[in-house]
Formats: sequence, structure tokens, C-alpha cells
Amino acid sequence: MDINEAMKRETSMAGYEGEPPTGDENVEVVQRSGLFGKVLLVERESVESVHMSMRSCASYRSNISKISSAKRGEDEGLDANIAPPQHAPWQNIAAIMVSEVVGAGVLTLSQKYAELGWIIPSIAIIAIFFLVVYTSSMMVEVRKVFPGIVCLSDGADYTYGKWARIAVQTFVILYLVCTLGDYLLLVGKSLGSTAYNVHLCYPIWSLIGAAVLVPIVQLRYLNATTFLCAMNMVSIIVVIALVIAGLATKGRAADVESPLIAEGLDFMQFMQSLSAIFFTFGGQFMFYELMSEMKDFTEFPKTFRIAGPFQVPIYLLVGCVGYYFKGTEASGYFLDNLGFGPLYRTASALLCFHMMVAFLILGNVLSRMIHVWVSPRYVNDLGWRGKLEWFGCTTSVVVLSFVIANAIPFFEELTSLVGGLLVPSLNLIFPILFYVKTLRMVEKKISWWQWVIYVTLVAFGVLVTVVSTIENFRAIAKNMSTYGKPFSCHCTDIWNTCDCSESRMEFSGFNCTVS
Repeated sequence: MDINEAMKRETSMAGYEGEPPTGDENVEVVQRSGLFGKVLLVERESVESVHMSMRSCASYRSNISKISSAKRGEDEGLDANIAPPQHAPWQNIAAIMVSEVVGAGVLTLSQKYAELGWIIPSIAIIAIFFLVVYTSSMMVEVRKVFPGIVCLSDGADYTYGKWARIAVQTFVILYLVCTLGDYLLLVGKSLGSTAYNVHLCYPIWSLIGAAVLVPIVQLRYLNATTFLCAMNMVSIIVVIALVIAGLATKGRAADVESPLIAEGLDFMQFMQSLSAIFFTFGGQFMFYELMSEMKDFTEFPKTFRIAGPFQVPIYLLVGCVGYYFKGTEASGYFLDNLGFGPLYRTASALLCFHMMVAFLILGNVLSRMIHVWVSPRYVNDLGWRGKLEWFGCTTSVVVLSFVIANAIPFFEELTSLVGGLLVPSLNLIFPILFYVKTLRMVEKKISWWQWVIYVTLVAFGVLVTVVSTIENFRAIAKNMSTYGKPFSCHCTDIWNTCDCSESRMEFSGFNCTVS
């Protein structure tokens, strides 16, 4: 296989390139990994053909774009079902978004208020939400010009070409890998917290979590997606409610301090805290896949009418409640605001369930990408070879997640690192760059004030990426010197002992100063 043929197999949800059924050399059939285990066959005009046509006539628009779901079965090859997957109204897509947006990142928000005060994080949450709405509308406009786009890397391919596609694929894969490591970190932490009287070191708990996940992630097709999403959303809401109930029961101590703007706040700390808030909005890399499921993808911006009123208030509620009751001492892991006891044990068990389901859904995406890239012909094969290959892909994802979860075993810092290093590019920089290039390709004039907005937002994204990443690595190094190196025991806030969890023990009514 030469390099050009190998490049066709690259994936941010890409893989097989087949002969078009029409016999037209300007039409290609590409394989993409869709949502919840779907494998999509996309019949579209090739990138090269579209570019050539647009160079001849800037107003040219391809009308060749057909998406179908590949069949499942033993050795069925790459046949497609007749019915296309584009059937979902925008309300259904909004429901999926709602179930996915409230996850691990929300657990860090009370600490971001402790680091920044009342005003700055509240403004940041609202502002970043509207930035996501703004850039998602850009993504829709780009897809109107290039209807063959099914994933973010397709947008890069149609606008900037092969090397841009590879760069975007790399960012998406890094985001998925690091986020899954973050999820497994929480699985291990929540398992240990559920059984806090069983004194096993954190690497052991994360290994147990990984072992439990291996059989779970063998589910290749998540047919009961509505049920899974609903259960996942309910579980995290109940966790948040339990923590809030525990805080309200204890009440606000008289010495709690919660200034409007944090005292001594510097630029580096601001950027690090902002990166964690960015992480809570990290699902934008999947927006093109969501559009591919819709009856009319131009209605995608309407999804925020439902997602926004749900997402933003929950984020504000978690941050503000934690900050009100704990002030500048609010924990970066929301459950750490509870003492040891039945409430903490219940919340930890529910969080463990939530993170396992979240790992299953996101891990399925990454495993499918790997499978499409490595062995595209057997992606949907339900025979022994297809099952064995799927086991290899999913197990590799779990093992890699385990390594990341123990290499950076600090939830707040790993979350902030992902949010600062990768999310600004996926949410801001890439959509804006694709949109600007599309406008130039269709020869639509960009006014000076639009240039100011686009350049400012891209520069802001770059600034957050660089500065927050530097500060997050500093924080990780500091924690390693305090709590131990990667794969060390790390019993902090997991064991019910004064040596490992002094503040929580005292919060639970124990006096750790008495020998």
C-alpha cells in the first residue's frame, strides 16, 4: 500500500474508500463512524472535484451527498441499508446534547468560583456558551457549502486540505484519549470513595474500574441510546442534588469567605481556571455527527433553545452553591464537599455509574474510529474476526485510559489540562478558520469588523491554550511533589483516615489533632 492509499484510511471517523455505485470518478464513498456505534457510508462528491469546480465557479455547490447506515452481520462487507440515518428532528438532537453536556467537568466548578470569585466564572460560563452557539452556526454555514461533511476533520479537508485534516484528526483523538483517561480516573476515585473503609490504593481502584469496563465496552451497537442518555443524565443530577443537600444540611459556617472577585488573583490563575470551564463545553467536536443525524441540519442552532436553559443554570447552580457554603475552601471535586457517611457513599456509587456509562459512549466513538482505520472491512462483522478485532480496539482504549488516569492522577488538573490544551481549538479556532476559508472560497467579502471579531477570538483561543497549559503542567508537577508520583498509592480523600483525608475526617466530626 502506497502513502496515498494509506492516507485514505485515516480517521477522525474515516476509513474505507470504495468505488461509487454510480461509476462517476468524481464521486467517492467514504466510511465514517457515526453516533452510538453506527457505521455510516457517505456517498459524496470528492474533495478534489469540489475544489476544482469551485475554482471554476465560486457559486458552485455540490448536490451529491447521501448517507446510509452499513448493515451488520457476518462478512457482509460494506453494503448499506436503504433507509438513511437522517431522521432526527432538532428536539431529539437537543435531548442528546443535554444528556452529554452535564458530566465530569461540572464537578470542578465550585473550585473555579473559589479561585475567581462570584463574578468572573459566572460571566465566563455564560460567555463560553454563547461562543459555542456562535461557532456552531459557523459550522452549519460551512456544511451548507460542503454537504459531504460528516465530522470535524471533513471540514478541515474541504477547506484546507489533507494536512489540515490530519491535524484536526490528531486533536480529536487526543481529546478523546485524554477525556477517557479523565473518566477512568473518576471511575477509580468514585469506586474507592464508595468503599472508603476498604483501604486500597488509587491505582488498584482504577485497575478494578478498568477491569469492570472491559466487558462493558464490548457493546458495539448502543441500541438503547435514549435510555442510556436518560439514565446518565438522571444519575449526575441526583449526585449534584445529594451534594447540595449535604451542604445545606451542614449550613454555611460563620468564617466562610466568598468575595465577589478573588483576592490576589493573577493572570496565570485566571487562565488555568478558565481552562476547566472550557472543558465543560467540550462536546463540540461531535456537532457535525449530530447534524448528520438530522432531517434538516440547518436547524441545528435551534438545539440550544433546549440545551442552553438546562446546561447553563446547572453549571451556575453547582458553582454558586459550592462557593456559597464553602467559600474559598470549595473543593475541585464537588463530592469532596461532603464528609464520610451514607450520603457520600451513595453519591460516589451513582457517580461511578455515570462515569462508566459516559466511558461506554465516548469509548465506543474512539474504538470505532480505531476499528474503521485498522480494519474497515470488518467494522460491522459480527463473526469471530470482527468480534476479536473489536475486543482488541476496546481493550486498547481502556488500557490507554488507565495509563493516563495514573500518569496524571489529579482530577482537577487533568480536567483543566484537557480543557485548556484541546477544547479552545475544537470549539473556537477550528470552526472559525473553516468558516473564514469557506467565505473566501465562495468569494464572499469579509468586512473589517468581522475580521476583528474572528482574529480576536482565534487569538483568545491561542492565548488560553498556551498560558493555561503552562500553568496546568506547573500545577501537576506541584501535586506530584506533594502527593506522590504517577502510579503511587494516592489515598487522598479516598480512605477514611486522618493521614489521607484530614479535612474530610474533621468535616465528618472526627478530631484529627488528637493522637
